[in-house]
Amino acid sequence: MPSTAPATPPPISPPAINLPESSSIDVERQSSPISREDTPLLTTPDDSDDASQAWSPPLGFIPIQLAIMTNVFLYGFDGTITAATYAVISSEFDAANSASWLTTSYLVTATAFQPLYGRVSDIFGRRACFFVSTVVFALGCLGCGVASTVFTLNCMRAITGVGGAGLMTMATIINSDMIPFRKRGMYQAMQNGVVGFGAICGASFGGTIADYIGWRWCFLLQVPFSVFAFIAGYFVLKNQHQGIAAEGGFGALWKRVDFSGALLLVTAVSTQLLGLSLGGNELPWSSPWVIGALAISVVLFAVFVRVEGNTTAMPIIPLRMLQGTMPIATQVANLCAGMSMYGYLFMLPLFFQAVLQDSATKAGVRLSLPSLAMPLGGLISGTVMSRWGKLIPLMRTGLVLMTVGQAMVSSWAFSDASWKYVWYIFPSHLGTGMVYPAILFISIASHAHSDHAVSASTTYLVRSLGTVWGVSVTSAIVQNTLSVRLPQVLSEVPDKWRIIDEIRHSVEALRTLPPDIQLSARLVYYDGLRLAFVATTLVAAIGVAAAFIANPANLRKTHG
Repeated sequence: MPSTAPATPPPISPPAINLPESSSIDVERQSSPISREDTPLLTTPDDSDDASQAWSPPLGFIPIQLAIMTNVFLYGFDGTITAATYAVISSEFDAANSASWLTTSYLVTATAFQPLYGRVSDIFGRRACFFVSTVVFALGCLGCGVASTVFTLNCMRAITGVGGAGLMTMATIINSDMIPFRKRGMYQAMQNGVVGFGAICGASFGGTIADYIGWRWCFLLQVPFSVFAFIAGYFVLKNQHQGIAAEGGFGALWKRVDFSGALLLVTAVSTQLLGLSLGGNELPWSSPWVIGALAISVVLFAVFVRVEGNTTAMPIIPLRMLQGTMPIATQVANLCAGMSMYGYLFMLPLFFQAVLQDSATKAGVRLSLPSLAMPLGGLISGTVMSRWGKLIPLMRTGLVLMTVGQAMVSSWAFSDASWKYVWYIFPSHLGTGMVYPAILFISIASHAHSDHAVSASTTYLVRSLGTVWGVSVTSAIVQNTLSVRLPQVLSEVPDKWRIIDEIRHSVEALRTLPPDIQLSARLVYYDGLRLAFVATTLVAAIGVAAAFIANPANLRKTHG
């Protein structure tokens, strides 16, 4: 970066800042010294009071923010675009019963590769990882737009996820390099507001795009934005640290970096999410393939933990970051927030299209107004973090709002007042906008600056695991309800198995059914979706419990 960048701290954790006992947030005292392998590899802003107050944005700051915020928006947009369009896409390919793969194939690879970006960017540099994630994401979107079969589309979604894994993570890490911790609250909240806004735009307007110009453009329209982010980043983004890739060649690099742990983690996450995605959708939960995949993933996770605990190289996820009541409670809340929100968000467009018989465009219109709640929550979170540093209360408040909001949605009647279908969505979206940046900053504030990149990527890993679990579980609840209840309610209907197969394969098939059969099928959909909303509400409530277990002491100060 330019010479105006803040000074580089010594290669140990920053000195403790003594705050008054009455302060709501104290500085963390590390319980164990940082090993040689964990010393910082990057030039970072000085987090002392004087340096934070004197900090000013470096040269090229605004173009850098435009580049990374473009990627952040795409990360949110692409993660939910199939929630609004999968009914249309799956009907075209006659594959509604496996439609969840349009989302989970993306989330599986995004989750598996997300923790790698933090450590790999320490090695090869922020610039290289930023460009790799941007280019791979753009190629994946392009492939989705031209896919001719549902199998090809799902494969392209998986490739998109490999790039998407780095979009949000690299934005957080790049800002962590440039902006002192005390000044970062509003920027991080803005970043989470942008990703939240992108997620809601994907869920809200994806259906409109699909209805008017075709679902393929939902993916193709993202490519120019990726090209813009690449070009903007190419001219202004520089590495702020010296990596280790060129020091001693590949052999030395292998010894210093825990590549075996990285491979184990990617394999374990992918295997587990594959089992969760198959279970209840393509195969019954009792299938040997599902049970085998889940069992193998447990074994691989156990081996990964053992390798991380014994490695002499730089661990992909230092286990000390997940030890103690505070880190565990925070990550449980993080997992629940991701699982609850994505499961809920994935089911909302399906409720409108299957139960209320809305078009994809009308379903998007219903979601467009509540979309403002998520960036509003991010703005509230950023203001509170910057002014008062109340991280734990923010996390608790956000999760409570998510729980209350999703409970309100689960109370929807089959035919209810139209205003409820809009305003009941607000509380959960507002809570999500508040809780996401709060949890990330709690995780970052629990560790020294040398661990910020890995801490951020670990937080995103846990949250992403939750998102895939949420989509998989809610989709399984709905599909299992259809498979069990439809044969019962349509028992007197001639050729019922053909009709049931059509309903499970295409939401659009509901519109062609006779009124009495259509009503019965819609009621079954309603029961399944209501159960799914109840499940996400219970998960959010578990997150609330974890948030109240978390202790606000021993966090670094986040406000100046």
